[in-house]
Amino acid sequence: MAKRIQDGKLFYHVTALENLEGIFTHGLLSRPAALKKEILKADVADQEIIEKREALGILDYVPFHFFEKTAFTGAVYKNYKDTTFCVITILRDFAKNNDFKICTAHPLSKNPKPEVLTYNEGLESIDWKAMESRDYHDEKSKNACMAECLAISPVSPADFAIIFVPDENTYKDIDKLASNVIGNYLFDIKINPYFSKVRI
Repeated sequence: MAKRIQDGKLFYHVTALENLEGIFTHGLLSRPAALKKEILKADVADQEIIEKREALGILDYVPFHFFEKTAFTGAVYKNYKDTTFCVITILRDFAKNNDFKICTAHPLSKNPKPEVLTYNEGLESIDWKAMESRDYHDEKSKNACMAECLAISPVSPADFAIIFVPDENTYKDIDKLASNVIGNYLFDIKINPYFSKVRI
C-alpha cells in the first residue's frame, strides 16, 4: 500500500541544475532575494502566480510541495524539455522546528481558498482527502495538491536532506559542484530517473 502524502517525511522544491551554484553559495533563497543577487539563472515562475503570492504576503518565502509529482512539476518538465532539473528536499521535522508556514492550497485556488497559517494549523487545515486523490482533472484536488510549506529564506545547504537527480551524469555534476563550493556537504544525492520524466 502506498504511503499517504500526509505521512511523508520530506518537502520538495524543484529547480534547474544551473541554479545550483548560486544555491550552494548563498542558500536556497526566495525569488526576490535570488533576483537581487542575480543568481537565478533559470526562472520558471508564472507571473500570475507571482502576483498572487505577493498579495498573500508569501513572496519572500521559499515554497516547497508535499510530494514530488505535482501539476507544477509536470508543467515545468513539459515546458522546459531542454532543461535539467533536480529536486531539493528538506525534512518536515526541520520545517516544523523552524516555524515555517503552510499555504493550504494553490495560491490561485478558489476551491479551496488558500490560507497562510502556522505549521501545525496549516497541516490541520489541508484537505488531505482531496490531496490524496491526486485527480488533476478535478480543480479541488489539483489545488489541494499544490499546498505549500513556506520556508524562511535562505535555506542553507546544510539543512537540505536529499537532492534527487535524474541520472548518473547529473549526480556527478552536482557532487563535483557541491564539493567545490561547499566542501564536505551533508545532504544526500540520489538518482531517481522519474525526475527527468515527469508527465501529468
